Amino acid sequence: MRIYVPDMELVGTLKFAKELFGRIPDDDEVVFDFSRMSNFDPLPMLIMGTTIRNYRQQFPDKTISVDGIANKGYAGTMGFFKYISESLGVGKMPGEAHGSNNYIPITPIKVDELQQKEIAQGNYLVVGELIEKEAGRLARIVDRGNKELHKLLKYLIREILRNTPEHARTNMMWVCGQYWPSFELAEIAIADEGIGIYNSITQNHSHKNYITDNEKALQWALKAGISEAFKPSMKQRSRDEWANSGFGLYMVNEICKHLNGSFCIISYGNYMLIDNHGIRYGETNFKGTAIRMRVPSKKITNAQQIISKIATQGEMEARTIRNAFKNASTPSKGLMSDLNIE
Repeated sequence: MRIYVPDMELVGTLKFAKELFGRIPDDDEVVFDFSRMSNFDPLPMLIMGTTIRNYRQQFPDKTISVDGIANKGYAGTMGFFKYISESLGVGKMPGEAHGSNNYIPITPIKVDELQQKEIAQGNYLVVGELIEKEAGRLARIVDRGNKELHKLLKYLIREILRNTPEHARTNMMWVCGQYWPSFELAEIAIADEGIGIYNSITQNHSHKNYITDNEKALQWALKAGISEAFKPSMKQRSRDEWANSGFGLYMVNEICKHLNGSFCIISYGNYMLIDNHGIRYGETNFKGTAIRMRVPSKKITNAQQIISKIATQGEMEARTIRNAFKNASTPSKGLMSDLNIE
């Protein structure tokens, strides 16, 4: 059976992931043919790679191979083919390429490994500080030397990465990024293969009555102050400046909207795509959660001013929502410069 992989633009990739899930091989060999592909965007690479990898695991008794990967050097350099399987003898391993001022290759982020590396160097950092440092490293690859773009990308990456260990119940994340000079546009994609937003947020009984399905979970996750960590009987008194306040996804989405960029959130069977055309919903199949952030760099002149404005707006909105934290955490307000972690 030969399966032609579509061009890797976002909506087509999400449709492919859904259709492949229900496709049972009708013979002993399955060939994924990449010959019709020319486009390799960051988030579609993560979605497509995970989808094909899971499909291979679903049918371990089948011979599954790839074809049509000649002249796909960019995808190989990004680590895409070995992200599907290390046994594919094409391109680099994820994280092997150093990236350039135009791209962040598919890169694994393991919090425990980051911690071990810092300890070996005599640095003892809490998880929030580790992620702050890694976010700065990743942002620097595609910030084009633009200090304000660097600050904003670092903030966006950090706010997504620091949610994952707590809510996804996994220590492993994947990051991929691209900068398009002709469009002055930066894209960052982050994915995990954890428990998903619905399973995370509904562990809190305060949210379970009105978050009744996966699509509603995505909608509520983007509201200010909504978090699995919220407890109605307790005020927001944590002394931990990195404590979750439920503002991370809200902030990232609203910043993308403010800059006329786009934001996409995917979790298990559903996705939301938010851009200048409005909000689009769709169905897919992705075991975990994935985020795409696209921001036009030419509109960024003062990153902290943008963050502060959105945080203030969010705190006002949170006051109108029951079962929500009312105040954004210090990191969600962007005010972490005193740490000077780079």
